[in-house]
Amino acid sequence: MNYTYLSVIGSLIGTIAIVLISLYLYVLYRKRYMGIWAIGWLILVIRHAIMDTGYLPWKQSFLGLTFYLLLTFIYVLLIVWSTYSFINKPLNKFWLYGAAGSFVISTALNLLPLPLTYKLLLPIYVCCIAGIWIGLTFLRNQELPIFSRLITGYAYLLISLINFSAPFIIPGSWVLPWGYALGGILRLTVAIGTLMLYFEKTRNALSAKELQYRHLAENAIDVIYYYRLLPPATLEYVSPSALAVTGYTPTEYYANNRLIFTIIHPEDKTLLGDFIANLPHTLSTPLTLRLLCKDKNTLWVEHKCLPIYDKTGHLIAVEGIIRDVSQRKKLEQMASTFDRMNMVGSMAATVAHEIRNPMTTVRGYLQFLERKEKYQTEKENFRLMIEEIDRANTIIREYLALSREKFVSLEPCSLNHIIETLFPLIQADATSSKVSASLTLENIPDLPLDKNEIRQLLLNLVRNGIEAMPTGGKLTIRTFLDENKAVLSVSDQGSGIPPDMLEQLGTPFFTTKENGTGLGLPICYQIAHRHNASIKIDTSVQGTTFFVYFNHPLQSMPPEL
Repeated sequence: MNYTYLSVIGSLIGTIAIVLISLYLYVLYRKRYMGIWAIGWLILVIRHAIMDTGYLPWKQSFLGLTFYLLLTFIYVLLIVWSTYSFINKPLNKFWLYGAAGSFVISTALNLLPLPLTYKLLLPIYVCCIAGIWIGLTFLRNQELPIFSRLITGYAYLLISLINFSAPFIIPGSWVLPWGYALGGILRLTVAIGTLMLYFEKTRNALSAKELQYRHLAENAIDVIYYYRLLPPATLEYVSPSALAVTGYTPTEYYANNRLIFTIIHPEDKTLLGDFIANLPHTLSTPLTLRLLCKDKNTLWVEHKCLPIYDKTGHLIAVEGIIRDVSQRKKLEQMASTFDRMNMVGSMAATVAHEIRNPMTTVRGYLQFLERKEKYQTEKENFRLMIEEIDRANTIIREYLALSREKFVSLEPCSLNHIIETLFPLIQADATSSKVSASLTLENIPDLPLDKNEIRQLLLNLVRNGIEAMPTGGKLTIRTFLDENKAVLSVSDQGSGIPPDMLEQLGTPFFTTKENGTGLGLPICYQIAHRHNASIKIDTSVQGTTFFVYFNHPLQSMPPEL
């Protein structure tokens, strides 16, 4: 029995195992380095099958030796290139130049009458150097899984050390079959180690990706969830941001699958019911509704989700995002308010003067007729008609105040001085309504203001505060600094503003007063807008405070005396 022949076949089987595993991984995952690896080891298989088995008399032929050298150096370059690609580095051109130079030198040596050992010495040692480099590369790469990189790295080193002694092993020696057999076992070890290395690396990469996506989900501002519909309906995941958005922890949602349905605003439950009843057709359209948070605040949210189907096409789950859009709703409401105010302003600019002129004439004739002797018995009726005309003129003046064509003349003024000048009038109005008025004015810098508009703003806010306390109370007017902004506040001790009405404040014609026009607060908002200021409201059952924040750059504070 030819043990050398059998050992060569064994080595060939080990190399084929590497090729098959590399091809399997390349076809399965389409990794480029696996394809290069497979081609490199396939070339070595071809060399073993054609030449090392002894079927071709290549050792005595120049062309045969040249073909042997060509296959060897191509194999070396491909294995080195695939290793660089595996560790995510570009191929060092030193290997390309070195392989080309070694091939030229080896080809030149083939022309000389030298023993075969010397002609094969350079390509064999180039293979050994490449194998040692690959082995050390795997051993030193701390990013690779430790167990598989040790197996693969040491297998490459042992193959290289065996190949170092190959030129000096005498053909026919008892050592030669063992060398081939050990080489085949080590190549099989490389194949197994490569398979382990790849799967461990892939598993670590997937774990890192999973951790990355989990961090994204758990650190997202929006609420991310996964709700399984069948069987049975269960909330399988909700991100920690649910606590910040709704006030309820993920644990509370897991403990009660119906919790999300109980915090829907009562007026929006029909909307949610229609959404669920028409699944999956409604999934393509975002759903906007209100939630009642744990702290009893109302929150606007926008819900978007994607359907999850099983293999038979049945809807089994939904995953989606719930986003807090309360701020956007406020901006939309403000934009809508300003649109209405602009519309009212356009109406005022167009028809107000035309209406006032005939009404002035009518009022004059009513006053003239009121003085006639024959109408003295109807004097109260005339007075009532004149009062209604005056009321209509008041509404027209408020229309004109909303005109978008109005310009303000801003001059540096003392807000405190304007308030102090108006305070006697405010105090008299408050006293007649059984309300006590007080001032708390802190030292604030001068601001660019239109005095007449600020007076109107203040009087409107004061009138609202007084009317909010029909049985009496205390009205407080304050000025102070807050984060480098001058603030005017007007506080009352009324019963507060209901939440459903709070959202509509500032809308033209919206009023809760029996004789109100619904234009007072819109005028205040527009005056604030023209002064680059903003109005905020703090309300409860203990009373309401209107804050006017002036956003203009403040002048330097005068030194205190």
